[in-house]
Amino acid sequence: MAERPPASTPKDGERPLRRDAARNRERIVHAAREVFGRRGLGVTLDDVARHAGVGVGTMYRRFPTKEALVRAVFEQDLAMRQDSAEQALTHPDPWQGLVDFLMTMTADLAENRGLHEVIMLGSHSSEPFETARGGMLPYLEALIRRAQESGQLRTEVTASDIPVMQQMLIAAAQFTQGRRPDIWRRYLEILLNGLRQRPDDLALTTPSLDNEVVEQVMGLVRADPARD
Repeated sequence: MAERPPASTPKDGERPLRRDAARNRERIVHAAREVFGRRGLGVTLDDVARHAGVGVGTMYRRFPTKEALVRAVFEQDLAMRQDSAEQALTHPDPWQGLVDFLMTMTADLAENRGLHEVIMLGSHSSEPFETARGGMLPYLEALIRRAQESGQLRTEVTASDIPVMQQMLIAAAQFTQGRRPDIWRRYLEILLNGLRQRPDDLALTTPSLDNEVVEQVMGLVRADPARD
């Protein structure tokens, strides 16, 4: 899925940036997207500055904290995930809509380590991120409901199964240590075969995770120590 170009204009209420300042900001965001995508969010602002070819002072004037830079890079990506889900919901074939969404989402996560950490692991979480990530649940529920009502998806499948499946697929891609980063596609095909509703399906004997548990694991909500 093609990425939207990073915005180089300031948000409402902010003073317009000079042309050179706007160019530096766009250069930094572009460099951060590349570095975060390859190496994850553990890199420093100094690492990003070096990759962008700007001075450390320029970096900190534009983005005084890593959180500010992470938000600039990934807020748009999270919005794109919802756009993808909305598009999948309009597909005339409910099963294919679900498949298209899973393929697009998993490809994004497999190819972008930083995005994977933001979405699946709750790294550098903030209110806008949590709102966007938490807002995916209704889309997942709608995609699953449509596919089940069409008779093509097993009735036992729940929305909480999707992030667990995607984490499994990303682990498969990482297992090859860069030799076969696309291997997740093979295992998604296997999973899709298991998700299909068939007359001779054996009932699943292990229940799915509660949404609350999945949200806790993903860092969307804090676990209650009294309940552990």
